[in-house]
Amino acid sequence: MESFDVVIIGAGPAGLRCAETLGNSRLKVLVLEKNKEVGPKVCAGGLTGKDIEYLNLPQDLIDFQYDEIKLHVKNSCSTIKHSNNFAYTIDRKNLGQWQLKKLGQYKQIEVRTNSKVSKIEKKYIIVNNKKILYKSLVGADGSTSIVKRYLGIKPKDVNIAIQYIIPTNKYKEFEVFSDPELFAAWYAWIFPHKDYVSIGCGCNPEILSSKELVTNFKDWLGKNKIDISKGRYEAFVLDYDYQGHQFENIYLIGDAGGFVSGLTGEGIYPALVSGEEIGKIILDPGYKSKKIEDLLKVRGKHNQLMGLLIKYGKFRATIFYIGMLLLKIPYFRKKAIRFLA
Repeated sequence: MESFDVVIIGAGPAGLRCAETLGNSRLKVLVLEKNKEVGPKVCAGGLTGKDIEYLNLPQDLIDFQYDEIKLHVKNSCSTIKHSNNFAYTIDRKNLGQWQLKKLGQYKQIEVRTNSKVSKIEKKYIIVNNKKILYKSLVGADGSTSIVKRYLGIKPKDVNIAIQYIIPTNKYKEFEVFSDPELFAAWYAWIFPHKDYVSIGCGCNPEILSSKELVTNFKDWLGKNKIDISKGRYEAFVLDYDYQGHQFENIYLIGDAGGFVSGLTGEGIYPALVSGEEIGKIILDPGYKSKKIEDLLKVRGKHNQLMGLLIKYGKFRATIFYIGMLLLKIPYFRKKAIRFLA
């Protein structure tokens, strides 16, 4: 029977970052990925300046970088320009493969694909009908985490997102669309990549049902004359209901831990930070993570703003429009970018 010091379920940004953090230790680490290859994820592929700085990403991995965003509020449109790049797009397969390659230098870390966990017990897991023992278990397996279910955690706060991945070079601008009648307190997006574009939207299903969102999205696509005939439809859940990250020798990171921003949907940066910090906690149980505290503070502020947008539903369009005007002022723009990106 196989035995590992640390088993990480999920080879996304969080799981791979956690494994990298454990790389210089003597711990025997196993990373399990249920898909056939590491990297591809259902995701719009948007990054912020924090991601770029944190990862020190090579320039050739980035699809596009932007120092401006085209912001639409119902029938109004404004291009918000900043002095530095603050928004980026990246292909998730390329990001995952780059992270995976970095693990190659550590002989005690093993990554297995096509490895779906079917059962979790206190000291072992079942993977492809085989039992694997663990001392520490890390759930990095997304919003529908099997680790989270084993812990009995039932998320209350989730968003749903839908998108089309369309093979085209037509779109070049980074665009966000706020239309309270269609997307409530959330938004639609156009995120260009080198060989395709992600066009999607999201919302909280308790505020706007998934059926209503799909209908509204189709209406919006038609209104904006967006051809989806060659697009690949995708839907995913974003869990922003943080209920803790350490449960004795079991840990939750990234989307599995509810670290996603409920306001913006941004999850890669919280995944990277939580993955690294949990790695440090495993190495040193006495380690106190200020970075996780900071993540939770930002997440709390995002949730407060989202709560206000939900509460004052009749005034959302006005709030969005005033926000767009404020973003034209350098002082407020700098504050907003720091707050959101």
